[in-house]
Amino acid sequence: MSATHLVDPFNRMAMKRESPPTRRLVAIRVTEKGLKTNSIQLDEFKYWLKNLKLAIKLTLIIIYKFKLKKSFVVLSAKNKRIFEISPFGIVLFLTVLCMVLAYFTESDPTKNFLDKTIQVLNFWQNGFFGLMDFTLQMMMILVFGYALAIYKPFHSILRKLSRIPSNSLQAILFTGLITMMAGLINWGFGLVVGALLARFVYLALEEKGVESNPVLIASAGYLGMAIWHGGLSGSAPLKVAEKGHFLESEIGVIPVSETLFTRWNFMLTGGLILVFILTLLLLSYKKEKVEKPVYSHPLRPVPPGEGSYLARIAGVIMMGIVFLKIFENTGFGLGFFNLNLVNFFLFALTLIAYRSLKQFTEATSEGIKSSVDIFIQFPFYAGIMGLVTHSSLLAEISGYFISTTSSTTLPVLTLISSAFVNLLVPSGGGQWAVQGPILMKASETLSLSSGKMVMIFSYGDQISNLLQPFWALPLLAITGIKARQLLKYCGWLFISGFSYLLLSVYFLF
Repeated sequence: MSATHLVDPFNRMAMKRESPPTRRLVAIRVTEKGLKTNSIQLDEFKYWLKNLKLAIKLTLIIIYKFKLKKSFVVLSAKNKRIFEISPFGIVLFLTVLCMVLAYFTESDPTKNFLDKTIQVLNFWQNGFFGLMDFTLQMMMILVFGYALAIYKPFHSILRKLSRIPSNSLQAILFTGLITMMAGLINWGFGLVVGALLARFVYLALEEKGVESNPVLIASAGYLGMAIWHGGLSGSAPLKVAEKGHFLESEIGVIPVSETLFTRWNFMLTGGLILVFILTLLLLSYKKEKVEKPVYSHPLRPVPPGEGSYLARIAGVIMMGIVFLKIFENTGFGLGFFNLNLVNFFLFALTLIAYRSLKQFTEATSEGIKSSVDIFIQFPFYAGIMGLVTHSSLLAEISGYFISTTSSTTLPVLTLISSAFVNLLVPSGGGQWAVQGPILMKASETLSLSSGKMVMIFSYGDQISNLLQPFWALPLLAITGIKARQLLKYCGWLFISGFSYLLLSVYFLF
């Protein structure tokens, strides 16, 4: 047999007889008509692709054997639960999958099974704490957004606003529009505001004796999560605008003037809002009898403090620093606007709102409870990033993207893939850490704008939140709606929004 014979990696006897295939370089040439590859043989790529197919096939067999239902539970002989599919369970599964793929992409013939296994584990451990600053940034943006949403005076404003709609259609459109505006300001703020407004609006109509659809109102109250990544708290565009971010050596610093604050982002995001409003309008015409929501616990807004103004003083000083930062930017650009400044502003605003340190601590403590998943899961996403970047996996996956796409099809593929990956990695920040290096490598090779590719990733990430129950948990608890009820309407909103984004990306990018 020749040295380039493709060996089944799961055939132990074959592995003993055959040596790994030799590595071959693939020359890639970008032309105006697309992308061409000049290579006599692609044995290495075929070898890696075959291993990937085998790993995926093995994974699907395991899933089929254990029958994925509402929760994925593996029972031992004693009928005890030892593993359950949850957001944390998914990140563990992805970690193991990436370890397997990283192992098979390492084709050094001088290393045996043990050496390669230890090397893969070192890749994972070296990356495990590589996103500590990003983890804290994402926790803070959720905590302060949540704390502002449960601020008692703001609660009173929401209750007054909830009395404005006089019929079911007005209630649905009103809730959706306010929620999307709040989501563009801050995704954590929009998530909680949408849930509270959906509950208050439904109860206000019930007091008036007006029939309404609480499930559709709740679905409208979740739309902030389908539009947030194009707003002021978009984690990917804000992260790449920050000096020292983890991809700076590859793509440099991309200011928000090239991502969030562009004319095409304003137009595309505004169009998406209009699509959602029209979809809600169509869905509202179908009259259905639905179960009344069951509220598990009363809402507990946090009032501002009395007698002590220490927190407010500190907040005013911090807010002054924010304005100094803005005015010292003499070039009138937006290079100063990044994730740290957004969190600093939210920190100051929350301190000013609650006045006393005691009330501020109480409100942020409630928000911290909702950020536990970020705290636990982000190190594992960082470990996956370590596996992808330190092994040959990044080069192999990027090579696949480059060899099978062109500058025309990569943006569309990016939108589709980021929407799909978000179902497995339900965090925009965590997903960017895993998918960002691959997309930036491919876009750089194809000479595509990094800023535009960051935003296309963001659009795909946000739209599939409508199918992802992870971030809907606070809304379900507050509105008393069941997940299966919510998915019925969110599914239609996803279809309309995703179709719009797909057409926009294809024709505009």
